[in-house]
Amino acid sequence: MKPYEKFMAKGPEYLSEEELLAIIIRTGTRTMDALQLAKQVLALSKGREKGLLGLQHLSVGDLCKVNGIGRVKAVKIKCLIELSRRLAMADTRERLQFTKPETVADYYMERLRGKETEEVILVMTDNKNRLICDRTLSKGTVNCSLVSPREIFLMAMEYHAVHILLIHNHPSGDASPSRQDIEITKHLAQLCGMMQLPLTDHIIVGDNCYVSFRESGLLK
Repeated sequence: MKPYEKFMAKGPEYLSEEELLAIIIRTGTRTMDALQLAKQVLALSKGREKGLLGLQHLSVGDLCKVNGIGRVKAVKIKCLIELSRRLAMADTRERLQFTKPETVADYYMERLRGKETEEVILVMTDNKNRLICDRTLSKGTVNCSLVSPREIFLMAMEYHAVHILLIHNHPSGDASPSRQDIEITKHLAQLCGMMQLPLTDHIIVGDNCYVSFRESGLLK
């Protein structure tokens, strides 16, 4: 049974990743059908994640290297990955509570999934710990991002934040804080105390794991 026919007969939950992707691709080439082409695309997955999740590391150019995947199909695949990411974020956002680090980590883990360099995000909340907004502070090298206290305070004042917290990722997948992470956080917490702008937490996300400075006793 072809993927489309299987979908109509049983529903999407009965389809494999290859079959789901084959429906998106729709057509194959002269020498292979859409299902075989989908298997070749999934075989491109690189990094720690395989299958559909691994495709987020691939560019449109990478996908176009597969014979039978042109720019239009490559763009469709990238849009599929982005839609999947946004759906996951929308689901975790419903459970997002800034007093519970695990819900914050889950939400930003989806946002930062697949990033190959460190990013630091400033999260600003009101007096009831409700989200005002968040902003990306820096995008660094694979193992280093720079955080400017001055930029943080200016941004917090612009959005009338009452509390702030930092989120950043470790592309290695290991969420353990480095010595630099700890030193920067302690210094920033001291400055925030002087500015009467509490730094409520610093959460590092890795590969399905996180470290909360507040939970770990590294931020008091």
